[in-house]
Amino acid sequence: MKSIHAAIVLFCLLFLFASSARCDWKEEERKIQYLLQEVARLDGVFIRNGLEYPPAEAAAHLKMKLEKAMDSWFAPDQSQWTAEMFIDRIASKSSMSGEPYAIKFKDGRTVPAGDWLHERLKAYHDRPIK
Repeated sequence: MKSIHAAIVLFCLLFLFASSARCDWKEEERKIQYLLQEVARLDGVFIRNGLEYPPAEAAAHLKMKLEKAMDSWFAPDQSQWTAEMFIDRIASKSSMSGEPYAIKFKDGRTVPAGDWLHERLKAYHDRPIK
């Protein structure tokens, strides 16, 4: 009888783990769109491979990178993409040079783009729900 209970518990745990591996793509897409909007309205410049880009151009570049990455044959299924993956795999560094992206604010302060985007994602999670 104990082995049946153990098997049921194991099955339930495996089911929960398998279902948690898939994300709610619509919610993740909303988060990514929010992050792209944050980049587009940034009060400064986006630094990519040592060159400064205006916010709207930077957001368009990140969106293009995401679309190409999601369409590639080796990309995870759409149901597995998360906003964190977008930040870590797409929006933190150049896929060509490997050089980290940065954000330079009008006050002269420069921060790694990945760190700033993770902060913005936390702000998204912390916002009051309407």
